[in-house]
Amino acid sequence: MNSSFFAEDPWENGWTDRSIETGRNSDLMLPAVDHNDSHHPHHDSDPTDEVSVLLKPLVDAHKLTAYQTRVIRGIVYDHSLYPVSDKTNFDQICGLIALELDGTGADYTTLQMRRGNVTLDDSIMQLLRPSTNPINDDKSHSITLGLHSSTIDDPLTSNLDQSVLASSMLSEHRDKLDGGENNTINSDDIDDNDANVFINSIRQSFRLVANPSVTIKEVPEREGLIFKHINYVVSTSKAKVLRRYSDFVWLLEVLLHKYPCRVIPGLPPKKFSVGAAPDSQFLQRRRRGLHRFLNQVLKHPVLLVEPLVVSFMTVPTDLATWRKQARIDTSVEFQGEKILADFIQKVWPGIASRFPTQWSKAETVMAQAIEMWTKIVVLVERHEKRQQLMAMDNDRFVETVSSFRKLNLGLYGANDDLGMINDSLDVISESFSRTSQALVDESYAVNTVVLEKFKNYVDYLYSFQELCERVKRLRSNTIPQLEQRIKDNEGKYRQLSTESADAKSSELARLKTSIVNDKQELFQQMNREWLIKHRCLEEYVMFQETQYLISEAWTEWTRGRVKFQHKLTSLSDSLGQEIVDVMPTANDGTQFSF
Repeated sequence: MNSSFFAEDPWENGWTDRSIETGRNSDLMLPAVDHNDSHHPHHDSDPTDEVSVLLKPLVDAHKLTAYQTRVIRGIVYDHSLYPVSDKTNFDQICGLIALELDGTGADYTTLQMRRGNVTLDDSIMQLLRPSTNPINDDKSHSITLGLHSSTIDDPLTSNLDQSVLASSMLSEHRDKLDGGENNTINSDDIDDNDANVFINSIRQSFRLVANPSVTIKEVPEREGLIFKHINYVVSTSKAKVLRRYSDFVWLLEVLLHKYPCRVIPGLPPKKFSVGAAPDSQFLQRRRRGLHRFLNQVLKHPVLLVEPLVVSFMTVPTDLATWRKQARIDTSVEFQGEKILADFIQKVWPGIASRFPTQWSKAETVMAQAIEMWTKIVVLVERHEKRQQLMAMDNDRFVETVSSFRKLNLGLYGANDDLGMINDSLDVISESFSRTSQALVDESYAVNTVVLEKFKNYVDYLYSFQELCERVKRLRSNTIPQLEQRIKDNEGKYRQLSTESADAKSSELARLKTSIVNDKQELFQQMNREWLIKHRCLEEYVMFQETQYLISEAWTEWTRGRVKFQHKLTSLSDSLGQEIVDVMPTANDGTQFSF
């Protein structure tokens, strides 16, 4: 395997699912400490190899010891960092040299983790043979290394170390780097194109403003011997299945467990509280809530293809029975996954200065946004209720005016003016009836379409707020403690290695195992944090699409209001033409008779 500092997979030598090895073939090598000259015996017999030729001037200048040279050569061979004339391999070897010179000790794992900017000065670069040095430059050669720190930042709110190679995972846990003035680069050197391509690809895959892809209908007949339950017919273009409310609860729990860093919609309550709406109204609201839940799940590009979601939408049998028989994978989404090098080195530098700030702002104002939009939803509901009450009042107008008309003959007797008045009362009753129907139509449209769009948006706000809370819990780690423990154990190892090896062999073995295990755990935790960051960025980008739900809701509201007002204006104009100039308002010579 040809591995390099700039390899496609930065974890290929620091991440493994197999048991940890402590021998020379291990992916995790120990710091360079002079304790056993047989560390790499098979390399000592070739003094003319290109690595030895490269390092010999440093040995002659007493910059490196013979033992340090053997350790570096061993790492080069173990990780295929040759030919050294290759720029990538040369950078790796320079990094190993820098680790030895600063007293840390050459270690491939440490090299991959610690990526601040440590400079090999001109005197060191001059000693490296020009024939094998691919960097033909008189300037200092910058090596991407970092230093231990005992502080840790929020992985979502800490900025990436803006170094030449901004792929360091540890840089996210540093408040300060030694020599920090050399660790930043001009923002003009960052290529935003990769970040923009990444963001646009996510936005293209997430289309919120679209027709619903699923329908849910309540089955009238309830099932169960003692405790009756309601079944729902869930229909798509490909399948039709029967599901219970408990099936939706199971699906939600599985998604939350498997996708903790995804926006997962919530479910409506199973039961209504005392003093709430009647049973029929609650069941209708619950069905609509389940409908919004499924539509939001099916519009998510990741959840859409989740096998458990597909099974939920297609398995024709009872889901509880199917769950007992099926082998269900509920492992966390990124279990065993390695963070992509392109995301660390190309995508993240382009958004590192903006995304953490925007995430923090969204998290801060989310509660207030939910409160304000919930008030809007309540006002829309109240408007819809008022339309219903106005329609009921118009129906009462129709009934009352018609009843009064029948009494006119008894009050006044038959005459021409009374006939015209009664005819006009008929027109008024008809106008009230038509207005009532228009109010009912608008109320129905608001209740079934407009109100659901307003609630759909607030559902997304709640879901994103819950994601923020989950991420706060998931980001906890022991990286600072691991870094400090590794540093302390490395120091103890060097100190003990200078003493009698026989007397300290057991302690050296214990420290060696502890260092290897801690570095492995450190890699796993850093990889997990990068994966969390990657998922959060994806979800935040997709969340940006919800702004169009605001437009969709108000556009639907406005369209309905305009349509209703046009109808109301037409009815009013027609009523005015038939009443104002027709109904008699004074005696114009009509003869009174008994």
